[in-house]
Order: sequence, then C-alpha cells, then structure tokens
Amino acid sequence: MPTVQRTLELDPAIQAVEVKITAQVKDEALVRKALERSGEKPEHRQVYFYDTAELALFDAGVVLRARKVSESADDSTVKLRPVDPTTLSEAWKQTDGFEIELDGVGDSTICSAKLSVEQAGGEIGKVAAGDREIRKLFSAEQERLVVEHAPTSITWQDLQILGPVEVRKWKIDPKGFGEDVVAEEWTLPDGSDLIELSIKIEPERANDASAAFMSFLEDNGFTTEGDQQTKTRATLTYFTGGAGFA
Repeated sequence: MPTVQRTLELDPAIQAVEVKITAQVKDEALVRKALERSGEKPEHRQVYFYDTAELALFDAGVVLRARKVSESADDSTVKLRPVDPTTLSEAWKQTDGFEIELDGVGDSTICSAKLSVEQAGGEIGKVAAGDREIRKLFSAEQERLVVEHAPTSITWQDLQILGPVEVRKWKIDPKGFGEDVVAEEWTLPDGSDLIELSIKIEPERANDASAAFMSFLEDNGFTTEGDQQTKTRATLTYFTGGAGFA
C-alpha cells in the first residue's frame, strides 16, 4: 500500500500538531493486541459535553467539555474548532493554559484552540446529577471565550448534559517507531466504540513525523485511508438522538 503523503500548512501561532487516525473496524483487533503486548494499563475517563439539542454550539465551532479522570485532576475545556489563528487576539495567545493546535485527521487538517481549567473532585458529577449548574464548571476566562465565539442567542440555560462516554487512554512507545503513540477507546452507552491512534509533535517536525506515523501504521497492517469518523461529532450526534459509532 502506498504511504499517505501529507503536507501540513502551519501558522506561526500553532504550538503543537496532533496527527490522528481512526482505526477501521477490521483493524481494531490489531490495536488491542498491540496494547496488550505493551503491558501499559489504560487511564479511565468519563467525558461529558454540553450543548443544545440542535448542537448549536458545535455548529458554531464551540465545544464545551468536562472530563473525570481516574489518575489525574478532572478538568473542563472550551474548545474552538475550527479556528483561524490570525483572528485570535494576542491577549488570548498570551493567556495561561490557552493552546492552539493543528489536528491532522485523515487527509484533512483543522486548526483548533482550547482553554482548560482543573475541576475539584466531585464537581462534574454534581452537574451530571442536576445538583450544580453547568456554568459553574467554567471559569470567568472560559466564559469570556464562549461569549466571544458562541451565538448570542444561546444561554447557559439552553444547554443539555450530553454524556457520559466512557474512555480508556493508553500512551505507548511502540518498538520501531520513535514517537509516543496515544490510543483512545471511546465507548457509548449502546456498546458501540471507536479507537483513535494519535501522535503529538512540535510544529517544526510535523511533516516528517506525520509521514513516519503513516508509514509505521501501514507497515504493521493498519489501514490509513478511507473515511475518518471524528469522536466528538459522533458522540454529540449519539446523545442528541442519532446513531452510535459506525
């Protein structure tokens, strides 16, 4: 199979590049065997999203997310995707915790920006139980980012809790490849799942590392071509009445 050629166009504001591949269903057994051989134990997460029933925020390029993490601090995130880095103010670019990344998904590249803050244990669960407002999960700076980019017609009271989705995350150092590879398995309540493989690298190494990643996967029997199902879109669609992962 020919190696996928990928040239990433990089804006100077981009701080990291994440190259992602969704494993085809026929390749999932290969992934699981590789994870078993690695001996690494997964980190368990529960991920929640917050949007309207019509996914008005997502359609406007804004994603609100909270994660309960088994081995680390819980967090909440405001993500802008897609975003043009040239339209972001220098004030945001200098804000602590604000990150601009380029996502390479299949043959597509999408720039995103995000601002995350830690959450005290139990706070995400209180929101899920209806004992705390969704808005309380987000800091004043995160709220300001939402106000700048979300439609003005949407209020916090319009948002629904979408989740949770169960996530297992592994970070492995596969033999014969010079980068750490992250594997995430997302499982919806209907039992359908999606496995994503990714690497995160510095922008100046992006093109060489991306090509090497594709070659490594192909050499180990993985399919790198075909439609790519993005986990966020598929998850949001499921929790607003659509189908699970294909």
